[in-house]
Amino acid sequence: MAVQIVRHASGAVPAGDELQLMARAVECFGRVTLLVPSTSERDVCRRAAADAHLGVGLDIVTPTAWIEGLWELLGDGRRLCTNLQRQLLIADTLYARDERELAPLRANPGTVRMLARMAKDLLPFAEGAKGPADAATRVVLSLLDVYGARLRDRGLIEPAQAAVLLADAVADLAPACARCAIVRDVTTLPAHLVRLLAQVGRAGSVQVLLRASQQVWEEEVTRAFSQMGCAVERTLELGGADGAATPALSFLEVAGPHARARAYADELASLLLSAPAGESGGAKTAVVACARPAELFDELAGYLAARGIASSVTRFSRFSQTVVGQQFAALSDVVSRMKAAQVGQVADGAWWPAPELTDWLYAPVSGADAALARGFDKKIRSNRALGVEGVLRELQSVQSRAGSARRKLADDHPLRRVPAVCSEVVQFIWQDRPVSAFKSMLSAIEALPASSFGTRDGRCRQATERAMAERAVDVLMNEARALDVSQAVATKILDGLCTASRERAASASSEGEVGTVVFMTLADAAVLEPASVDAVLLADVDVASYPLSHEEGPVVTLGSALGADAVVLEPAARLRDQAERAICASRGPVALTRVSHDRQAKDRYPAALWTELLALRGGDEAPVEKTGEGDVAGDFDPAGTGTARVERVLCLPPQRLGVSAVPYLVLMRRTEDGALVPRQFSASQIESYVGCPLCWFVSSRVRPSMIDAGFTNMEKGNFVHDVMDRFHEEVRERGMRRVTPENLRASLELLDEVFAAVRAEHARGKTASSAALVALSPTEQAQIDDILPQLRRVVRYEADALAPFAPEYLEYSFNGLGVDYAGWPLGGRIDRVDVDAEGRAVVIDYKHRSDANPFKLKDPTVPLKKTGEVLADDPRWLPEHTQTLIYGQALRRALGLDVRGALYFSTKGKVAMRGAVSSELAEEEPGDGRVPGLRDGFPAVQAGGTMDFDALLDRVEAGIAERLGELRAGRIAAAADPLTSCYHNHPLGFERRDA
Repeated sequence: MAVQIVRHASGAVPAGDELQLMARAVECFGRVTLLVPSTSERDVCRRAAADAHLGVGLDIVTPTAWIEGLWELLGDGRRLCTNLQRQLLIADTLYARDERELAPLRANPGTVRMLARMAKDLLPFAEGAKGPADAATRVVLSLLDVYGARLRDRGLIEPAQAAVLLADAVADLAPACARCAIVRDVTTLPAHLVRLLAQVGRAGSVQVLLRASQQVWEEEVTRAFSQMGCAVERTLELGGADGAATPALSFLEVAGPHARARAYADELASLLLSAPAGESGGAKTAVVACARPAELFDELAGYLAARGIASSVTRFSRFSQTVVGQQFAALSDVVSRMKAAQVGQVADGAWWPAPELTDWLYAPVSGADAALARGFDKKIRSNRALGVEGVLRELQSVQSRAGSARRKLADDHPLRRVPAVCSEVVQFIWQDRPVSAFKSMLSAIEALPASSFGTRDGRCRQATERAMAERAVDVLMNEARALDVSQAVATKILDGLCTASRERAASASSEGEVGTVVFMTLADAAVLEPASVDAVLLADVDVASYPLSHEEGPVVTLGSALGADAVVLEPAARLRDQAERAICASRGPVALTRVSHDRQAKDRYPAALWTELLALRGGDEAPVEKTGEGDVAGDFDPAGTGTARVERVLCLPPQRLGVSAVPYLVLMRRTEDGALVPRQFSASQIESYVGCPLCWFVSSRVRPSMIDAGFTNMEKGNFVHDVMDRFHEEVRERGMRRVTPENLRASLELLDEVFAAVRAEHARGKTASSAALVALSPTEQAQIDDILPQLRRVVRYEADALAPFAPEYLEYSFNGLGVDYAGWPLGGRIDRVDVDAEGRAVVIDYKHRSDANPFKLKDPTVPLKKTGEVLADDPRWLPEHTQTLIYGQALRRALGLDVRGALYFSTKGKVAMRGAVSSELAEEEPGDGRVPGLRDGFPAVQAGGTMDFDALLDRVEAGIAERLGELRAGRIAAAADPLTSCYHNHPLGFERRDA
């Protein structure tokens, strides 16, 4: 006997000579097995065989089912391993190994999937094999050996192993149940299946049916069976069914993705309209074949419903695509990092700010709501010092509040009986109790209204979530326990779970349904009976959806090394065959569609199917309908009626407010007597507006801010302010008026104590400033350590600076003084005011930066050396930094102080004081007790200057009054000379276009 290769012309359904071939085989052998690739094609062939009265002599099964049936008759009592059992045992084998033994492999779900593929196809050839000398192959083979032993211990066997043993049994026994096999449309023949078929061919007969589009496979099939010692004959060529006419083809090319949904929906409506009426006269049916039917259904369902067309799809949802799966994986990951941080294995920065927990609260299966999720997120992100325990307490608080709110709802409220499980699920995962976690989520899913999962397909999605949670519980409680696999390991393979659901979108037309569109893959469309639907549309026929690449990777490489290569029909022939059968399923028109460009306007090239079918139709002369993206409103309107209101909006020029918006630019407050006055402006806000009105508008009115508490210069500056404020308070409490050379050593010791105390307070999130400096990693801890030496240099500098002065006012607030500046209420606070015995005062503002030179201010009445320009001659002249000058003028009015200086004290790098002082405080020689390094005072008499310090304060106030008048008028234009902050603030939405 031999293996015969038979050419036939039948389509998806066996017919004509093909059925006669099967009938003759049944007559000859009594029992014949027809191998088909899928259960859907099995059902089609069974109906055809029944109509042909072939009886029970023809057994139509998939290869796996055939091996299972033979094993039940001829096997040794072991059960065949299922896909789930395989993954569980592979995972248990992999995660039991030490990391060093696994190198260069790693224990992760991807490695589990790779080893499962190898075990499924190659285990009988890999056990005991000596592979190549590379380390990875040695580890893989050792893992497969251990896996095989675990199968034997549990009374299981891989179907591939069973097939090899069955081949030997067939050779010895030649049973009647394995005397004849016919292979139809099975396009992948693993090595174990080839071996089994070869033995059947020696004992009886094996016939491989190939239609015209599959005949390129003849040589490879012949070679594979010849290597097994089988004679291969190419003897027969069968005819097909009569009257099979090829439907008319049309081609649609859409310019870009924005017009895709509308164009496809219009094309489907046109196909249904032009399709001939069926014999029953009922609603017409069209099939859409594409690579990802569920995604295309989601996009087109609304457009089709608006055109009176219902649609349906079978949705396959993997564990990672469901809310239950996504949230369980995310929570498991963040919990593992939080547990590691709690025992010191990783830094807190590895899990904070835990966005996974916020996403979990937003998910309906948590039982919480959006308001609680937002509040939780804000609290966690704004406090780096909360810690793991604090986060878990806050999560428990959210669950308690959600449960309390639910109990107060009316009895008929849909959320009344929905349990809040947001905290208990996290606790169960923390305690390594995944079954309890899934059961808690399941209780919430069952109690939630369907609308919580979506308004259009909520019921379907709720059923999917429920099925997935139930399946996960079953796997962990029953399947894993039966195999003696721990739940912790079993959770690693849950991503392999999949549920199927049937989803339908009804027509939205009041005139009834025009027809129904069914979305499916090209492989599913290929098994439809000829002329069984009214129209077919092959969608997204491009190289991304239908690639021609052959499978590559470690599974194929290992198979080649073991001499166990699979015999696979090349992708081009397979796709060509599937497309031909899908096209023949239509008794009406057929269309091929594709999108020619992606969202970045890059070309998307047509698939080989498109090119070949277009060539058959007429090549370059064949008309291809093309549609563009010019109708923006029409593309976004599902109804496509053109009745949507479309307006063209002309935006104002950048950086100009409308008349109605100007009154809201300056926020107002009502005084005790009922008058409206502007709210208080701090000196920093005024300085920001004077420097660049647009930057002030962005920072003070638009107010973009980071959502997370940071570890930036702002937090470091707050920390330095707190240390210096506490330090000077302690200096005074200990009877030291100020830091001097005589008490410097004691002052430095005091600084160390204050630094440690403030650091501990910040670590707990307790601070008088706006944001605490909390380190979440060793690197950040080191940065805080570096601040202490910098502050020690600050204290040493103070010992020799402003000798007659001593800190008198620390963190002095102007909010309650009722002081006006430039005609506007002044608020805010100044870091420090030093006063001497004569009532003279110096305003000092700390700047935690390394360069103090930008804060230098020289007498503007002195001509510039390079240009000879006198800055004071410009009536709009103002210094770049005005904050201390503003507060100096305010102190003259509020406290009657004789302000003689307005300084900025840099506390980082080269410590220095810079700014403006009256001439008597400018340094004349080193160590004279004035401001070290500041030699230019007001007025700068030696350089010809005439502006004294009081005149400077008055001049600055007058200039600021003019600027604030412009603010009241609505001016927010950018500064002519950009500042450093401009490059960050200006791009935030101020480049406008007509819309």
